[in-house]
Amino acid sequence: MTGRFWQDDPDAPFATLLWMAEAHCHPEADDDAYDALKRLVRRQDDPDVIRFKEELTAAIRDPGQVPEDALYDAAQFSDGSDEKFLARLWRDLYPGESLPSD
Repeated sequence: MTGRFWQDDPDAPFATLLWMAEAHCHPEADDDAYDALKRLVRRQDDPDVIRFKEELTAAIRDPGQVPEDALYDAAQFSDGSDEKFLARLWRDLYPGESLPSD
């Protein structure tokens, strides 16, 4: 898969994770976007939030599942690797929960 496939196919693998990362973590997102994501993930009855957490968990457990460069394309993070970005995202969004493991 190439490009921003998640914009065209909401059922693509990791589409919700990538869509949320692009909307809330990308440097060109609104100044309040990351804080808005922190508030949004508290809505545990929202289907998009549920799917986001499931996809984030799966990506943390096996980052190789996420299509190559898709996370960077979505968020343009400066963490140095997908693994570091995903771990930081988890810690920021779910501070009371341990990082998922195998």
